[in-house]
This record gives sequence, C-alpha cells and structure tokens, in this order.
Amino acid sequence: MKEKIKKYLKEHQIEDKVSLFYHKPSTNETYLYREDVMMLAASTIKVPVVMAWTDLIDKGVASWDTLLQYHERHYEESDDKALYDRYSYGDFVPLSECMELAVVYSDNPSNHMMREYYHQYAGLTFREWFAQFSKRELQEEFYQRNVMNAEIMLEVMKRLYSNSDRYQKLISDMKRAASGRYIQANHFDFEVAQKYGEYDRYEHTMAILYQRDPVLVGVFTELAGEAAKRTIADLSKIMAEG
Repeated sequence: MKEKIKKYLKEHQIEDKVSLFYHKPSTNETYLYREDVMMLAASTIKVPVVMAWTDLIDKGVASWDTLLQYHERHYEESDDKALYDRYSYGDFVPLSECMELAVVYSDNPSNHMMREYYHQYAGLTFREWFAQFSKRELQEEFYQRNVMNAEIMLEVMKRLYSNSDRYQKLISDMKRAASGRYIQANHFDFEVAQKYGEYDRYEHTMAILYQRDPVLVGVFTELAGEAAKRTIADLSKIMAEG
C-alpha cells in the first residue's frame, strides 16, 4: 500500500501537494505521509467541533436542545440547505440542528456559531480544546487560524471511532454527507462515514471505511476541483485495498 501511494503521488507529480493518514484499529497499523504539514482545515474542522459539543452534552453542560443565537457575523455562503434559508438574524437555533447541518450539508453559519459559543459552555475556546490532539508543540497560528495537519486529524478520527457509541449521531450524519462524492465516488460495497472540506486551493476528506476490517483514512490536498476529487478517490481506494 505504501509503495502504491508513493508511486501514485510521483506519477501525478503531487508529492508536495498531499498529506494523508491510514490507520487500522484492529492491528494499530498506521501510515502517515507529510503528517506535520499544517494546512487550512476547511470544513473537516466540523467533525471535531461537533465532537466537542457532544462531549459537553455527555457531561450535562449542554443539551441537544441548547439554543444558539444566529447573528449577521455568523453568515457565510454555503452549498445547500443552509441555516440562513431557515432562520433570520436574532433567531435561536437548536444545537442539534446546527450539528446536523454542519456535518451533512457542511453549513458554515452553524459551524461559526458552535465555535464561537463553545467558550461560554466549556470555559475554554474550541481551539484550546482542539489542541489536545496534537503531539507536537503548537505555534500561535494554530490558535488563531483554522489549520490542522494529518497527524492531528488522525487522533481526532481515532477518538471518534473508539467512542462510536458516544458519537453515534455524528457518525450517522457523516454517512449521509457528500453521497457519491469524494471517497464515496468509489461506490464501495460498505458504508463510509466521511467529512470533506473545500476552500480556496485546499480540498480534503477524512473517513471511517466500514469494510470487514474497518480503517480510518484521511487525504488532505493543496489541489483544487476535479484534480483534488480524483486524488482523494484514488488514494482512498488504494488504502481501502490495504
């Protein structure tokens, strides 16, 4: 698998445009490529955001019915079924709806609201909570910008998978996200729980592949459009085949 990945990257001349992770929970087999390279996370950040709020619900600090107020500062254009099509500035939105919209439809206002209001309930910022997944010393940029690397996101996905009962709703929503696209473009005969991110030249996807022996995969690119989507589909297929 490692040699196939390296060959693919070299043939397509994208060795410096991709980072990735592969992890098989049953054996702890792990492969990381350019894992320490910081990239803009784009919408992949919505997975740990929802995990952070799920933890607060689990602790009784928040509930699925907790209301978050939507303001003009939260607006950002989204693809479809966006929060701003349902609510006006000043309206209160149930947390459960924000979580679902952010994951299934990659809604941006929902994400902005959850990241902003997290501090009020948790006593620390979302980025401070997110920092626990890093094994390295983090620069100030990490706390100020929406960045991540493959190593951090693998730790996120490992926690997600190993606590599947707690994050059942999130995983269910990830199975509904981007149907037929990115990793699901391979039309695997098993379920895929994925979350993609796309912004500027960055396009990523990370997922749980529920094959007979499940694996966690993530492909993060500095490619745009069809080149990124093809790369993500191709590399995820190589990793699925092991």
